[in-house]
Amino acid sequence: MKIGKTLTAASVLGIALAGIAAPAASAETAAAAPASAQSKHTASIKCSKPSGKKANYSWGDGLTNVTVYFNNHCSHKVSAGIVLKDMDGALSVQCMTTNGGTSGKKKFHIGADHTVARIQKGCKL
Repeated sequence: MKIGKTLTAASVLGIALAGIAAPAASAETAAAAPASAQSKHTASIKCSKPSGKKANYSWGDGLTNVTVYFNNHCSHKVSAGIVLKDMDGALSVQCMTTNGGTSGKKKFHIGADHTVARIQKGCKL
């Protein structure tokens, strides 16, 4: 019955238990705050079959690892090149092949000195 005594004591003292929580942010402060420290990037590769469909990719700015999310609307495998750029501007590529009609994610270790510059069709620079 400790809960009952606490609630009774709180009501006698005029303390609202809900008022103990931090107040919600106003619309003005929420709009001023940045949405995220990471930027979201997207890319698409056109399918050869069916016409008009694409394999879609998205990723964020990772520090040493990047997770690439994919949704392959093609009826065939698609090979995508994850193009990495180092601090000196040199490019390298890591390959990711996805089956047609699948979606998922793959984590890439890119190291602290690389960023994902783009995702391109094929695995050659």
